[in-house]
Amino acid sequence: MSIGIIVLFIALIPALWKRSGYFVILWLLGSAFLAYEYMEVMFSRAIQDYILTMPMPIGDVSIALNKLSAFFGVMFSLGLPLGMLYGHYYLKEHQSPALRSHLFWLGIMGLSMHGVLWIRHSVVFLMVWELMSLSSFFCILFSKRENMEAGLNYLITMQIGAAFLLAGFGLVYLQSGTFDFSGFEQMKPLPMYLILIGFAFKAGIFPVASWLPQAHPVAPSHVSGIMSSMLIKTGFYGILLVLSLNRLSLSEIAALSFVFTISAFWAVSHLLNERNLKRALAYSSVENIAITGMGICAGLLGMHAHLPAMAVFGFTGAFLHIFFHSIFKAQLFYGSGNILQATGTLDIDEMGALAKRMPYTAAMFLIGIFAISALPFSNGFFSEFTIYRSAIEAFDAASVAHILPSLMLLGALAFIGALAMIAFIRIYALVFQGAPRSTKAEQASELKPGNRLSVLFLSLAILITGIVPGIALRFVKPLLRWFDLDMQIFAGLQQQALQISSIYLIVIALFALFYVIRKLCVREKTGATWACAYPRVSPKMQSSSITYIQPLAYFLKPFMYKKSTHVMAEHPFPQKVEYLEDHPDAIWTLVVRPVSRIISKFLLFFARIHNGKTNSYIAWALGFLVILLVWVVGFR
Repeated sequence: MSIGIIVLFIALIPALWKRSGYFVILWLLGSAFLAYEYMEVMFSRAIQDYILTMPMPIGDVSIALNKLSAFFGVMFSLGLPLGMLYGHYYLKEHQSPALRSHLFWLGIMGLSMHGVLWIRHSVVFLMVWELMSLSSFFCILFSKRENMEAGLNYLITMQIGAAFLLAGFGLVYLQSGTFDFSGFEQMKPLPMYLILIGFAFKAGIFPVASWLPQAHPVAPSHVSGIMSSMLIKTGFYGILLVLSLNRLSLSEIAALSFVFTISAFWAVSHLLNERNLKRALAYSSVENIAITGMGICAGLLGMHAHLPAMAVFGFTGAFLHIFFHSIFKAQLFYGSGNILQATGTLDIDEMGALAKRMPYTAAMFLIGIFAISALPFSNGFFSEFTIYRSAIEAFDAASVAHILPSLMLLGALAFIGALAMIAFIRIYALVFQGAPRSTKAEQASELKPGNRLSVLFLSLAILITGIVPGIALRFVKPLLRWFDLDMQIFAGLQQQALQISSIYLIVIALFALFYVIRKLCVREKTGATWACAYPRVSPKMQSSSITYIQPLAYFLKPFMYKKSTHVMAEHPFPQKVEYLEDHPDAIWTLVVRPVSRIISKFLLFFARIHNGKTNSYIAWALGFLVILLVWVVGFR
């Protein structure tokens, strides 16, 4: 730990000198040291356990790793330096006078993410947790005033989540008498629920996920990729930490399954109608976190019903999906950053035909879409396939009470998976296919190789772990053993993964063979595309983001909050007819904004205190002291 953390702290020095290249090199080096230590804990009996003695009331602070935190640590050690590398090239195209502070807070955010995995003391954990929220808030701002509202919404949301954690940790201390995480074992329901809700804020679970679609579109693309693929995982790490130390009742598991199901449906409904590319990816993060949670719930149902196969498949699929999501979601966010740099917009209705102008970006983005849509040859397919298998295993349960929640999970997975695939086919078609929908799209061109480097690495990781899923299974194997699951069933899953890999390789070989035969035997001719008898085809004749998903969107209308704007024709031969439809987040529009406005108006009552007069300040201070004195005397 010491070498890797020290190197990452040293990386803050070139950050303050605005030397992003040296900053990235040190992050690569420090992450390599940390990855070695995390892997050592995961795959051996090596122990990383330290005691830090601090003044009272904190006392001794346990700093340690277990298999769960090491699993997340490996992901952070691989993903964070790739995000920093992409950020190095991204920031070259987005010069800012705040580069020094941005790199500094980016480094602090990465350090605090690692720190959350090591700390085993609730008070110090909350300090590091708050540092992670504060640093990511400054990373979102990136010196742009237009980012302030989304950034403040994120920060306030994180403070509310931290308040739940503080309340839960406080109750645990009152019940156990210790700040150490050992007091989390067999918690009473109230503190456990408070802690789970607190972590849900960071994980982005409905109805406390509104900060994701607000923050990601305005944040720099490397920050969006890091936050969506890794930072929200710290919230899920906390949820798994609590679930690993406590046994849930069947009703609690069913309630958790329902929450994750609603969260996934809410996210995919907005994903289908979203025009902003990065906001669509943010909704997809909520959906994928919910799918991971559904896998965890299936595993918990299997343990409760004494169905070892269901438990193994559920937890394996969930852990695989956590790992795979950290790969393909970062890849898609960095790809969207390249699209933003090439076109200057994130509105998919202003794109089109980018596959001809940005062929490498189009090919890699398609790989990411395969993964996030859980299509074969991608890693997302195998993780969701394993979660499906877990839900199907519930039919062997003896109790209907175990079968019904599993049926809900199975049906939700199928329905939500189909909607997600349609949504991402729509995004790829509108962004990369057809004709250019704006001058920006016509003038787009492929970016420099440096901007595509991180995306290329992640694309290769998607294909390798998708075609040979046994590699990822070996990675999660120690974690399953730590959860005390049946490893014989897991060995059978490894054999099935080997069979899937064999089928993939045969299909790839046949495709290559047919391709070579076609190239040798078929003479290709090129000509103008048949225009369906239209002499002049214009971009306006293409489907828009709204019409593309009709009539499916009509079916989802009862679940959506819609705002529309019409410009109606004034005479029989109109020159201009417009229709604009938007589907904002109902929680954000109907709850968060009105409440924040009420709070703002309340706080404005105190604005008169700041009048610049010293005697007024003294009078207010004296008044406060008098009230405090009366309260103390009265209390005694």
